[in-house]
Amino acid sequence: MKRLISMLRVRMRPRIDISGATLVRTCTVVLVLALAVTITSWVLEFSARRVPSEPVRPVTAGDSAPRTQAADVAPIAFLFGAVPGADGSDIKLVGVIAQGLAGKGVALLAVDGRPPLALRAGEEIAAGVTLAEVRADRVVVSRSGAIQEIRMLAKPAPEGIVRVR
Repeated sequence: MKRLISMLRVRMRPRIDISGATLVRTCTVVLVLALAVTITSWVLEFSARRVPSEPVRPVTAGDSAPRTQAADVAPIAFLFGAVPGADGSDIKLVGVIAQGLAGKGVALLAVDGRPPLALRAGEEIAAGVTLAEVRADRVVVSRSGAIQEIRMLAKPAPEGIVRVR
């Protein structure tokens, strides 16, 4: 029986004898080759010249976001408590969001003592009254062709602060 077992062991031995050190070296070489292939593919991917899918078009400096329709500022106006309809006899400038030096932007105007109304440059405030320009500290209003400049109200200095001239 012992002889049979020893014969079976001799015949069942693996045909390839690889020592532990040889197996480690072989795995190291395979992993280094895989790393080299991966790095090469990434270098080729990032260095490849690509054609843009859409041609580049220049945008004019004056109008950074051209519009095809007038912007609806009604939701903004309702946030400030705006009420539509006024004759425009008494206009007070409450606030501005000026857009550069071109006179564009949004102004917050109180008309005839009503809550403020947010309007863009070029929009009508009341019948015959149009907001012509929006500046950083004032607005220009056109009343049937006559131009009127309305400045922002200056806030008084807090108590205890003396203005030095």
